Formats: sequence, structure tokens, C-alpha cells
Amino acid sequence: MAVLRISSAGNPLLKEYRRLLNGPRYRRAAGKMALEGPHLIREALRAGLMPETVFFTAAFARGKNGALLAEMGSRVRRVELPENLFHRLVETDSPQGVAAVLPLPEVKAPSFSNYGAMILLERLQDPGNMGTVLRTGAAAGIDAVYFTPDCADPYAPKVLRAAAGALFHLNLLPAQNPLALIRDLKARDYRVLAAMPGGGQPHWEVDFRQAFLLIIGNEGAGISQDLSAAADTWVTIPQAGQVQSLNAAVAAAVILYEALRQRKGGPPQDR
Repeated sequence: MAVLRISSAGNPLLKEYRRLLNGPRYRRAAGKMALEGPHLIREALRAGLMPETVFFTAAFARGKNGALLAEMGSRVRRVELPENLFHRLVETDSPQGVAAVLPLPEVKAPSFSNYGAMILLERLQDPGNMGTVLRTGAAAGIDAVYFTPDCADPYAPKVLRAAAGALFHLNLLPAQNPLALIRDLKARDYRVLAAMPGGGQPHWEVDFRQAFLLIIGNEGAGISQDLSAAADTWVTIPQAGQVQSLNAAVAAAVILYEALRQRKGGPPQDR
């Protein structure tokens, strides 16, 4: 497809990109998302997502990452923008010269027979925390991530940047009724674990070798009473200092890497 050169900020293609950046409802209705930067776009390509439209500057096309444009299929609409217009299009302060509109990943029905480790995010509203948990989950071998409707939108720009493309390699599933999900998983012999700031079993003593769902709650309020009561086990990270609790993303990382250690053959430990 021939390169389209645009010089007007009022062009409909640019307006759509901005709407996708700023509107979670529009993203869901359109079934699309906006990505910026070669790393995120390349990760999306690796996951089998092909851009609908790619915006780039002449400097990007000539630069070290310019080959990325050739990695896209011939049906991708290519739009070259002058530097000043590209800066107005994207959200970041230091643009990397390439951005794209892509379809949202397909929501896949969970394969419980193959899933041994899953997360449920409840009311996790900080985009940075959301993205970091998704990135950590992918690195720690999590099979699927459920999220309640009041979580940050996983395809919001700040979440996408914090996740660094990892969410394209996870099965993300909306949890409209988390209590029903928990009941269903318990019936399938999953162990339901709740990450709690206190009152729980030390994370290194919890047995993660059985299929499990780990609940991670809101940054300030934690896990709701209904979900914490429904959990089989509360998991707590012991702390030596005066700090009462860890950041949600940090706590998730500590617990998930203990789970990974055990799933790779290490037993729970009694310290």
C-alpha cells in the first residue's frame, strides 16, 4: 500500500488515534487500541496482532528501527507525518517516531485443564501498578489474568507502557462476577489465594504446586471483604521494618516468584 502523507491535525485517521488514546469506552466499542513506540508494536506483531494503520516520521523510517515498517503486511495503511504533527498525535514527551492502531487481542475462553496459575485483579486502579503486575505475571509464567470492571483499562496507554508488551502474551479475561468465578474454580479444584497485608500465612509456606488463583486487590483498600472471605488461604509477605504493606505490584512480584520457584520443583519452606 502506498504511503499516505498527512499534514492536517484534523484528518480523521489522527482523530481516531487520539480517541483511542483517551477513551476506554471508545476502545471497547471500536475493538481497537493505540500503541506508540517500536518495542510495543513489535511485541504486538510477535503475538500475531497486525496494525490497521501505522503512523511514522521520515526520521524513524531512516533510523535503526525503520525496518519495523517492512515487517508489517502489505495491507497495513502507512501514514507519514511531519515531526511537529507526530508530536501532537502521541501522548509521550519524547516520541519515538512510530505509532499504530491495532485490533484488541481476542478474548480466549480459558483452558482450565492447561492452566495451573491465574491471577484475579480486583479494583486495581493505578495504571502503572496494573501494567507492572501484567508484566510480572507474564515473566512468572501466569497462564491467565482476570480483572474486575473497576480495574484500570488494560489497554490504556499508561498500562501498555508499564506492561512493556507483556500483556500481548497473556490471556486477559474480564471478571464481571468474581464470586461466581471463584465458585467455578473451586469446583475445578483450584485453590483460591488472597494477597493480604496481614493475618495470612507467610508466602514461602503456601503451597503453590496445586492449580491456583491469586487475588490481588486495590492499592489502598485491598481485597473486598466478600472476596477475601471466599479465599481458601490468605497469603502475607512478612516484613522486618515499620512499613505496614507493600505496593500491590511489588507484593504480586514477591508472591508470584515464590510460586514460580515451587512450580519449577522447589517445595514450600518452613522458616
